Amino acid sequence: MIGRTPRDELRETTEHGGLYLRRLVRSQLGLSLLAVTAFGGLAGSLPLALYLLPGLQDVELLGLPLPLLIVMVPLFPIFLAFGWVYERRAQALEEAFRDLVEPPE
Repeated sequence: MIGRTPRDELRETTEHGGLYLRRLVRSQLGLSLLAVTAFGGLAGSLPLALYLLPGLQDVELLGLPLPLLIVMVPLFPIFLAFGWVYERRAQALEEAFRDLVEPPE
């Protein structure tokens, strides 16, 4: 008799199938919390750095206050980089789950 596959466990919503799904959700949640914490820490540190360096308030670059440029300009490329890394890791988690569940061809 052939053993049950993870796909069978998921289809029939057994305890083992639930375990597979909980592991996937937990991995995705961990990845999301890591991304939010890293981006939030970086984004939150910029205004803190400006507060701790009050001399930057009077500096202008291209007619704009330097603190405004420091807070706004670096966040967009950093946000895109975090999004790109997050998306790649999420795809890797889903692919690993799919490899576990789907039978080999």
